[in-house]
Amino acid sequence: MTVGPLEIGLVVLVIVLLFGAKKLPELARSMGRSMRIFKSEVKEMKEENNTSEQQGQIAGSKQSDEDFWNSPEMQPRTSKPADGNQN
Repeated sequence: MTVGPLEIGLVVLVIVLLFGAKKLPELARSMGRSMRIFKSEVKEMKEENNTSEQQGQIAGSKQSDEDFWNSPEMQPRTSKPADGNQN
């Protein structure tokens, strides 16, 4: 089954009727922004991945999740009373 010009025209007509001609440019702009953000994030992730591989990091040398959450920096802080009196 092929999609011909009639089917494409019907789909476009339904979209225009559902969203209205006034909202379509706004919708297209927001989708364009979203795609640009997505592409930049994917590119950034690839660059981070390449950088970490180039530095020769070994998976075993990375800190495990359990070690991270058990580290002193991640533990709740105990606060002392402001006036120094313990009632």
